[in-house]
Amino acid sequence: MTVLIIQTLLLMAIAFILGCILGCLLRNLFGSAEAETPSVGTAVAAGTGAAVAAGAARVAAPTPTPTPTPAPAPTPSAPLAPTPPPVPKPPMPTPPVTKPAAPAAPLVSATPTPKPKPKPKAAAKPKARKAPAKKSAPKPSAANKDNLRMISGIGPQNEARLNNLGIYQFAQIASWKAKDEAHYGEVLAFPGRIEREEWVKQAKELAKGKTTEFASRVAAGQVGTSLGKADAGSVGKEPKGLLKKARGGKPDNLTLIDGVGNAIEQKMFKLGIYHFDQVAEMSDAEITWLGNMVGFPGRPERENWREESKVLGAGGTTEHAKRVERGQIKTSRKSTDDEK
Repeated sequence: MTVLIIQTLLLMAIAFILGCILGCLLRNLFGSAEAETPSVGTAVAAGTGAAVAAGAARVAAPTPTPTPTPAPAPTPSAPLAPTPPPVPKPPMPTPPVTKPAAPAAPLVSATPTPKPKPKPKAAAKPKARKAPAKKSAPKPSAANKDNLRMISGIGPQNEARLNNLGIYQFAQIASWKAKDEAHYGEVLAFPGRIEREEWVKQAKELAKGKTTEFASRVAAGQVGTSLGKADAGSVGKEPKGLLKKARGGKPDNLTLIDGVGNAIEQKMFKLGIYHFDQVAEMSDAEITWLGNMVGFPGRPERENWREESKVLGAGGTTEHAKRVERGQIKTSRKSTDDEK
């Protein structure tokens, strides 16, 4: 019996404690509802107190032990009112999308609008005509040569020699510079003659179609030295055995040939003739060419250059060569040790 009372008291104490705790929690959460309804803690406390009082009365009265009646369940408190859900904010109205107004249809007039006339096309510019290509003058040759004998100082022999050198026209001589005058003066064996007789000045007038006093006399047949023409035989033929330099760098002493002085020897060197055997092997036409080129036409034939060269080339000597070696001919020179 005592155990039952103790158990009942413990249960009541636990119920009281739980009721206080639960009441405090509910008061904090729902403070606004306390004025309308009694708190759950009060109801629990009242129920618990009544149960304790009834238990004490039963302990005091000596009655047979009845079957323990379970404690009445605490009166449930009124249900808590549900918290209303938050009211959602109304959505912002979306502005209506306005479509662009369609362009107004053009007014149709009763009178049709005339179509614009096409602009007249600009007249095509006439194509510039190409100037006809100038025909180059034909190369001077024997077929279109001038009469060079109309220049004072040029006779048939010199004309043939100039033709042999490729000079056929007045314009060629008119274009000569000072160095050309000196060159052709040496080749024709008349140094200074071209300048003295003014070949270039005369040629310039004749190239323009004009005339000179000398040319007028030649045309009238009054200049005997300008009459006639020199043929190919008078000019001769250039030898094939001409050299660029002496063999071994040692030319022969060509002044040992009768009629060949120091000046003519230098001209022969320029022509490519350095040795006796070159002269000894020349044909008649080549000997004629040599006489014209050194400025003494006919001299090689008259003074037997070819025959003397054969003797000297074979190691022999001549009467003229002996006089040269003795220093008796001032226009010639003695042979050096290399030439002996």
